[in-house]
Amino acid sequence: MKKYLALVLAVLMLVAAFAGCGKKEETKVYGTFRTYFTNPPPTVSCLATQDTNPWTLIDLTTACLYRQVLNKEKTGWEWATDLAAKFPEQVDDAGYVWKYTIVKDAVWSNGDKITADDFEFTFKEHANPKMAYVSATQMTTNSYGQLKNIYEYGLGEITDWSQVGYKKLDDYSFQVEFTTPATQDDAIRACNRALVNETVYMKGMNADGTATLYGTDVENFASCGAFILTEWIPDGKYVLTRNPDYVHADEIKLESIVYTVVPDTNAALQLFENGELDYVSLSYNQWEKFEDDPRIYEYFNDSLMYFMINHGNPSFGNILGNLNFRKALFHGVDRVALSEIIGCYPATRLVRRAVMSNPATGVPFYTLPTDYVKTGEEVFDKTLANQLLDKAYEECGQTKVDMRILYSETSTHLRGCAEILQKQYHDHFAGKLNVIMHALPSAQAQKLRKWNPDDPTGFDTALGSFLPTANDPRQTFKFYLSSVVPPRFYWTSDELDKLFAESMELDLESDNEKVIEYCMKMEKLMLDEMVIVPVYEIPTKVLYETNVQLPADGYVIGWGFGNEYMSMTEK
Repeated sequence: MKKYLALVLAVLMLVAAFAGCGKKEETKVYGTFRTYFTNPPPTVSCLATQDTNPWTLIDLTTACLYRQVLNKEKTGWEWATDLAAKFPEQVDDAGYVWKYTIVKDAVWSNGDKITADDFEFTFKEHANPKMAYVSATQMTTNSYGQLKNIYEYGLGEITDWSQVGYKKLDDYSFQVEFTTPATQDDAIRACNRALVNETVYMKGMNADGTATLYGTDVENFASCGAFILTEWIPDGKYVLTRNPDYVHADEIKLESIVYTVVPDTNAALQLFENGELDYVSLSYNQWEKFEDDPRIYEYFNDSLMYFMINHGNPSFGNILGNLNFRKALFHGVDRVALSEIIGCYPATRLVRRAVMSNPATGVPFYTLPTDYVKTGEEVFDKTLANQLLDKAYEECGQTKVDMRILYSETSTHLRGCAEILQKQYHDHFAGKLNVIMHALPSAQAQKLRKWNPDDPTGFDTALGSFLPTANDPRQTFKFYLSSVVPPRFYWTSDELDKLFAESMELDLESDNEKVIEYCMKMEKLMLDEMVIVPVYEIPTKVLYETNVQLPADGYVIGWGFGNEYMSMTEK
């Protein structure tokens, strides 16, 4: 009898096992993460904005070819496939041509299949000369890889798209040809663009093809990422619901994410303390209250602010291209005093704190000892700054300059920094340098603060930052290579090109000491030339509620907190 029961039990277990074969286990979700925006995103079109808040929604709702995932040690991130079926494959010997293969089971939230046509349409619209999108430079002057003739297409000099370096191979593969040789990492980054749904995009297009409603509300947007935008109350609330058809849906644990618009930082903190938000970013005057709170996290991200200089501006006898003038600007800033006012850290180097020296260790490049970087106290020298300014004036035939500082009008700390610089330069140079505030909307400011051969006097100086990859310190210098067309700030260096090319022949991990040596040589070269003036780094301090389970238990350089991969537990 016992043997019979054992036999029946074994059979039942076997049947159950076979019944489960081929059935995908349903992912368990744990609730809603409640967060907020201080400024409501006006669009979720990846073409129409470069601002942070819209891109927060775009990143959560729109997939790319590749994505960033935590490494096993949770010290950094590594590339993984997203809509791509594999990593890009080099087609030619030199690295100009690369092939991309797409997964065959990806769909849009409106039911459309995702094919190579979606990538062609997205790339083409980035450069559409009729639309003149602020995101155009992501394709037309991308420093990681620029498609052949796409810059000329964006200018309208080439009207035949078939002359651009994009070729559809079949429904689920395409290849691109770059203007310069690319590494696999370059090929990943250059084409890793958020997709645009052609059906919805064209449905909202006006008659003359110069404007579309795409990304302006739920009906005029299609999702294909981890979440679907399911509710949008203008100036009020944005609801993202887990996308069961996302190609990596099994990794998404949250049921939904809700963003409420809360313009006031004190009101946001009150909502957090009342249990109505699961996250809050603290303003400088709130830091002390939560100094010892176990829920607090501090991190640096896109936080190194530079004083950018248009070297090719012919105004003022081309004094902006004068090295002594640029050095005067560098030594004339009292960074310590500035930092105390706006709650930040003095910056005297070009590589930001959030850049790793080696992705295998997660050690910041910033912490490595150097013999050329000085502290904020050491570089501020009013006497030296005046000597340099007088010498620059003598060389350029000037006695006084009215210099504009361009910055985003929506950035409180940039406006504060510009006001402080205005006063410091006036006082430290005894009225010989007059600073004029030049505030513009963020997108306009970002577009204008680059060298434009058609408008060389478009800006004098500008406050802003760059966001190169945090996993490779070499990428900080890629923005300044002569291969970037047009060149940043009208400055190039054969020596920088040479050092960068030699550094890229090395493996970041196995040849790490040599890579770091090259990076320090490049940083010193650019500081000696004073290509741009580093001013300050501002940290971000945030609170997460205790029932929020972060994937890495904190902030990871170059990856963030990974909100889309978090989970929630009951309080």
